[in-house]
Amino acid sequence: MSPNNKAIPLIIDCDPGQDDAIALMLAMASPEELNLLGVSTVAGNVPLTLTEANARRIRDVSGRPEIPVFAGCPRPMVKTLETAEYVHGKSGIDGADLPPPCRPLEEAHAVDWLINILRRAERPITLATLGPLTNLAMAIVMAPEIADNIGEVVVMGGALTLGNITP
Repeated sequence: MSPNNKAIPLIIDCDPGQDDAIALMLAMASPEELNLLGVSTVAGNVPLTLTEANARRIRDVSGRPEIPVFAGCPRPMVKTLETAEYVHGKSGIDGADLPPPCRPLEEAHAVDWLINILRRAERPITLATLGPLTNLAMAIVMAPEIADNIGEVVVMGGALTLGNITP
């Protein structure tokens, strides 16, 4: 699919889980509105090996095989990884019987890819961050100038009172 020039350039950084699966499918089903440049994955709801495979499965079932998927950080920068299999199931998308991914994972690390694509951006790119912000944080630490090419960061996370893990 070839999005039009008015489509918002978008990168989704996620840790698929069931909630991210729905967001990915909606974005992939909207090529006229969203030019999905790629998906970067991070450990979060489940370990990285599952999040990247889940993102590729979702891409395949959504009929968007051209969208690259990159594996990123396997753990938080400082804390110990806490996953949420108790919510999303052992696979992260339990209940969805999806076939194995058709296309292999991209070779580049997600952080390196984020840096490269943001450095080359001809117009600001929107980042939808649906999980831990580790990939984005590492990219900005490694190449702070890329922030100039981020149009906005849309975050799914946080809470004003009680969160899903801690207050």
